[in-house]
Amino acid sequence: MSLANGAPTPYPPYSTFACAVCKRRKRKCSMELPECRSCTRPPASASVHSASPRAQHVTPQRTQRAPVNSPLVPPSFPPEYFLDNFSFQCRQGQVPLQDIPLTKPFLDFAQEPRLIARIYFERVHPCFPFISNKNFYEHFPPAYAPLMSVSTILVACMKLVSWMPREDSIKEPKSPPYLAIKRTLVETDIAGIWSLQLLQATILVSLYEMGHAIYPAAYISIGTCARYALALGINECLTVAMNSPDVMVLEQEEKRRAWWATVILDRFVNIGYPKRPPATQDPQADALLPTDDAVFDQGTVGLDRLYTVSSPAEPGMGPFAKLAQATYLLGRVFRHICELRVDIMHQEEGMQLSSQLQRLLDVSANENEISAATSICSSALMTLSDPNCASLHPMHLEFAKRLLKPVAEQAPLQSMKDFLAANVDYQAHPSPLLAHWIYQAAIVVLRLNAQTGDDFGKVEHLIRRLDALGQRWLVATAYLHILPGA
Repeated sequence: MSLANGAPTPYPPYSTFACAVCKRRKRKCSMELPECRSCTRPPASASVHSASPRAQHVTPQRTQRAPVNSPLVPPSFPPEYFLDNFSFQCRQGQVPLQDIPLTKPFLDFAQEPRLIARIYFERVHPCFPFISNKNFYEHFPPAYAPLMSVSTILVACMKLVSWMPREDSIKEPKSPPYLAIKRTLVETDIAGIWSLQLLQATILVSLYEMGHAIYPAAYISIGTCARYALALGINECLTVAMNSPDVMVLEQEEKRRAWWATVILDRFVNIGYPKRPPATQDPQADALLPTDDAVFDQGTVGLDRLYTVSSPAEPGMGPFAKLAQATYLLGRVFRHICELRVDIMHQEEGMQLSSQLQRLLDVSANENEISAATSICSSALMTLSDPNCASLHPMHLEFAKRLLKPVAEQAPLQSMKDFLAANVDYQAHPSPLLAHWIYQAAIVVLRLNAQTGDDFGKVEHLIRRLDALGQRWLVATAYLHILPGA
């Protein structure tokens, strides 16, 4: 075949780039995007991929061709994934990789991503470690390369949750960056973008909303996390195959921590009203707890030293594992007090829950840490002992005094500096999960002091603790506003 002047047609030479259809059929490719010449005849999309091992390979999907002069419409999320997942799995269907444009203000907010990540891993990660430090930096592009939109969204959420009211001129948590992130997450859902990073970003937003008392947004966002995690199948990572390679073990551990982070937030958001049904089911007795936090941060997760939710509490458990186990027991306490039963089995179950919570509390107390796990255990024990906060039984009074002593009789705290120096939840930056137990302890102390005339503790100490914690998490200030006489 030749041109009008007799010159041969300039077919393009073979290249490292070619569309997937032409490579499979072993034919020359004109390398035109979005479809090459050979692919324009049948209705098949030409998905170009690189022969380089670093390039991403996207399985071509048959789509209807767009008109010649119309803009290219990216492939949408396959509805078959939800409509008939068995059929989707049988034909080895894949979710297409997609991206969305981000606004300039959003990109400006996420500038200097490495600095943002460093601050996040210093401030938030120690008290809620569910993002792998090693994986995050290993997949980080070079400084000269732009981030994908999903990574940019995660970085923006890291910056958002690292916000401290006492350090910023903006004192309102419903700030323009927060609203922009919320809108962007909705746009990713509509666009069908699907990834673990987006789930992690949504968890960070939920933690931010709960930590700064943004309701009902926090409750709805946590429910979204639960749905998202279930759709991704993250809940299936509570068990691990014993022959998994090391790299897969680390990935499974990060997914497992994302699921536990969702469960923790889901249980805690209902702590003020235990009768409200949770968005996630209680884990099974053989569900694996997170590994030691130091090992997770180093990326050396192995298959040894694994604990389940039914394992007896031990000092060797990592802080996040204790928090997960305390949350699991808290969920069982909620279910126990909501059951309208008074039989022997119900009483024995309550005694067993009390024993497990006390053991976990003792392990944490022996390690001299007032952590989120300690707070949840104490709150669960108080709720289990007196669900209606009305008992004046002598045994309950003695139990309450012993339980309240660590938090109600310590020296008062004058400032955030004193709070951070009191070895409270990793010293540097306290968890927002501490606020409820301090508030609940103040309520119980006020009631018992008034009804019995005994001195169960000085409420002023607890008020100062909430005031100090409110300099980091505004939910503590919200508790102060509803505390009688504060």
